[in-house]
Amino acid sequence: MNARETHEVSTFCRVCEPVCGVIATVDAGRITKIRSNPDHVLSQGHFCKKAMGAVDITYDPDRVIYPMKRSGGPGEFTRISWEQAYSEISERLSAIRTEYGPAAFATYSGNPPAFAAATMISTSVFQAALDVKWKYTVNFEDGVAIVAACEVLYGKASLTKPDFWRSHFALIVGANPVGSHGSIICEPVVGKALKSIVNRGGRVVVVDPRASQTAQMFEHLPIRAGADSFFLAAVLHELIAQGYADQAFIDKNTRDFEQLKQVLAPCTPEWAEKHSGVPAHTICDLARDFGNAKSACVYGRTGTCTQRYGTLSNILMQMIAIVTGNLDNVGGNLFGWGFMDYESPKMNVNPSRTTRQPDVGGALGSGSLASDIEQPGDEQVRALFMVGANPALTAPAGDRICQALDNLDLFFSIDLYINETNRYADYVLPGASMYEREDVPMLAMAGMMLRPSIYATPAVIDKLGEVKEDWEILYEIARRMGYGEAVKTTPREMIDGIIRSNEFGDQFGKNPGGLTLDKILNDHPNGVALMPRMPTGIIADKLGTADKRVQLADPRFVAEMSELLADNSFQSTEFPMRLHSMREPLTHNSWMHNAESLAKSDRKHYARLHADDAQHYGVRDGADMRIRSPFGEVVVVAKVSDRMTRGNVALPHGWGHQGGWKMANERGGVNANILGSSSSAYWDNITGGSVLNGIPIHISAAAQ
Repeated sequence: MNARETHEVSTFCRVCEPVCGVIATVDAGRITKIRSNPDHVLSQGHFCKKAMGAVDITYDPDRVIYPMKRSGGPGEFTRISWEQAYSEISERLSAIRTEYGPAAFATYSGNPPAFAAATMISTSVFQAALDVKWKYTVNFEDGVAIVAACEVLYGKASLTKPDFWRSHFALIVGANPVGSHGSIICEPVVGKALKSIVNRGGRVVVVDPRASQTAQMFEHLPIRAGADSFFLAAVLHELIAQGYADQAFIDKNTRDFEQLKQVLAPCTPEWAEKHSGVPAHTICDLARDFGNAKSACVYGRTGTCTQRYGTLSNILMQMIAIVTGNLDNVGGNLFGWGFMDYESPKMNVNPSRTTRQPDVGGALGSGSLASDIEQPGDEQVRALFMVGANPALTAPAGDRICQALDNLDLFFSIDLYINETNRYADYVLPGASMYEREDVPMLAMAGMMLRPSIYATPAVIDKLGEVKEDWEILYEIARRMGYGEAVKTTPREMIDGIIRSNEFGDQFGKNPGGLTLDKILNDHPNGVALMPRMPTGIIADKLGTADKRVQLADPRFVAEMSELLADNSFQSTEFPMRLHSMREPLTHNSWMHNAESLAKSDRKHYARLHADDAQHYGVRDGADMRIRSPFGEVVVVAKVSDRMTRGNVALPHGWGHQGGWKMANERGGVNANILGSSSSAYWDNITGGSVLNGIPIHISAAAQ
């Protein structure tokens, strides 16, 4: 077909975890429309506006489509050639590593690269070739607590997923899967899956400070922001006290159950009510119904991860499934399966040299980045590569991070935009948008699917300007630095090899009917179903403990429970309210505010609160409100909302732009993370994860 003719391409969206299949209409080489694909193996016709927003981003006049070099202050860049960019970056990076050693060079990865298979593979290859010791990630502002919780319990990061399609009771804590369409799970029609529970006569209970989309569709149980561990510990206490522990499962698969009971002894429903605001009788009733259910699962997300006891909350959620025998059993929490079995590295192998923050999943958090750059000494970070990240807005104390970045000997970034962080870079290099590259939902996504499948997309359009794929850029820099042998195999060849060597693959000719990447692209444009549901009975393969048993009293868990039991912070009179973040799906973190189709004229940055709190503190709907925490303060427009519960304020993150994206800058708003702390004293103890939910605050009317 002539590339200039109008035609349709079966592709898939790579903005978030559902990775929905869509149909792109291409006219004269340009995408003109995105529509649903009812024949897609996983999404079955579901999609949302973000897929079209990604088209806006592709053609955005503010997008970076040529190599740029810093020519003045932050944000001042001049276009250069690829030859100049490659030559200067490779020479400067080689000199830094020669003088200071390989550990002087670090990397930082954001959220969007996790949805580009070639980027994930090539970044790992690049890091290995250059012996990169310090790897930083935005996951410490996202899901690192889930990874750590599973390692504490199972001896390795074997993540579990809720078996919504077969369950009879779903306890959802700090998550809004109907709004997000699933996160840390890949299930585009998650709303249908949850409705199927109710249709079977079961229950879906949503524990959240705000009546989210999911909470409105099902049963909403309000809670104080950041108090999930108190509530979950009491539910677990009651499940055991009321006799719902599956002793046969516990004896066969776990150890230290008696010690767990001792740790939980003080965690009564009355104790939990004092801190969480959830009535004691409600906790008792919930435990009874969960325990009586034919099958039950527990699911949480960013609300439970990015709080003071984030890892503890996730351990307790897993324990609720474990103790009731709902782990690795139909309708419970399952380990999942993907055509690629990605195993996360052990945690705390390579802690930060300045903060001693543990590495989780092989990477460190934003909280250590500034000090690792600023503090002199052996293995000080002097050069940084950043891909698809913006910690100036996503991490607490972003200003300090930016000051540190501006003092690096070399800072280069691959991105779609000049954002609030890479405006301090020496070079910003233009990476491909999702419609400009071939792709497969693999790595993390492959193991997240509640209905394991595989599909792929060709590049829908040619690359704009002088855009290159991330792997092409990294491999060329590596070659110019003398590491050509390490980057000989392309990511495409690796992906094809992974597919072919799988049990569903063609085994390199031994199984002629099996899959290859080309077969999926050419013969299965709507994807292939690999399994109808996630497998069960695989717990032995997923445990990394020496005795192949789940650890119910790991010392890290016991220590956190001791701290929780001594915590009286929810009784504060100086900061009586609690702030929690909220994800706005159509603005999606910090990088989609410049998409025209997603920028409604009335979409502004509001802090949501209950009418009673507004009246008590003298705050008027639509007027400026001051929010003060122990770490900072912001002024933002107040919005009284009947979705909010008393004592909580919701403030979306990712706003307050000052980058090279004009529409995003004009939309105003404030950086919610100013109210958080980068001090290790306020991190999650087990991971060093950032605390962005449950922040103690005081509110008042601001002077007009």
